Amino acid sequence: MTFQWPLLLLSLGLLPVLAALYVLAQRRRRRYAVRFTNLALLAEVVPKGPGRRRHIPPLLFGLGLAALLVSLARPTAVIAVPRDQTAVVMVMDVSGSMQADDLAPNRMEAAKSAARSFVEALPRGAQLGLVSFNNTARVNMPLTHEREEVTEAIDRLWANGGTAIGDGLNLALDEIAQRPQNSEGEAAPALVVLLSDGASTAGAPPEQAAARAVEQQVPVYTVGIGDRNAAPVIGPQQQAVPLDEATLQQVAEQTGGTYYYAADASELQQIYEELGSQVRWVEERTEVTALVSGLGSILLLAAGLLGLRWFGHLP
Repeated sequence: MTFQWPLLLLSLGLLPVLAALYVLAQRRRRRYAVRFTNLALLAEVVPKGPGRRRHIPPLLFGLGLAALLVSLARPTAVIAVPRDQTAVVMVMDVSGSMQADDLAPNRMEAAKSAARSFVEALPRGAQLGLVSFNNTARVNMPLTHEREEVTEAIDRLWANGGTAIGDGLNLALDEIAQRPQNSEGEAAPALVVLLSDGASTAGAPPEQAAARAVEQQVPVYTVGIGDRNAAPVIGPQQQAVPLDEATLQQVAEQTGGTYYYAADASELQQIYEELGSQVRWVEERTEVTALVSGLGSILLLAAGLLGLRWFGHLP
């Protein structure tokens, strides 16, 4: 155990002084008893003494005071704490086709809304990352426990360019490959959530990236963004951008994930339940001031209660 304010440990010097005063008080008490000349009468009028029990409340009081004085120095200790190591990477399509307005106000905003809902549904302990792709893929947020930073990264996304689903999925797998492993070389559970309109036009083929996900044992859950019954057009060339559910369904089926339609995005919270979690105990140096001061308070309270219960006064 170490201390952030070690000089305050000098206050423990008060304890020997209090102990000496207590010993003197006990000796004076015995001298007063001896002055009572008629010892036989003393035995009749004075009930049997508490014996060693009288020292318990003062002892508890001293230990509690010591703990409170130690807490003033802000102690820290290396302790094992539980940490959820589960990794989830969201892969967001930010291609030009996501500008289509077949979903109000457009596909991009619908994807953002679904992503935010998923972030809110995840337990706070899970690690979460964000990858986006159009002509190329990029890491918008590495795996982190900070939900607010991921949400802010989602808000900054905007749609433009082509659609490289395979590249986005490959980059997500690169991020997941860096997650920590236990002493036996086993990695924590991980998955990918891919939100897209499914029409891949650039980069690596989605099925190749899906095959890599199978090798890494990472399921890919896909979310289709777009109206199933419409074929909107975008840009000056009036390019048709229909929702390609077949690609997304194939990726999910190939990797052991599940395909969701954007209208059912509320069901995304079930993904984490299907995955489960892996909690590891990690040693961290942690301030234990509250723990030590709490222990001291309990000891002081016990001393007071026992003193009142046994002798009718505080120690």
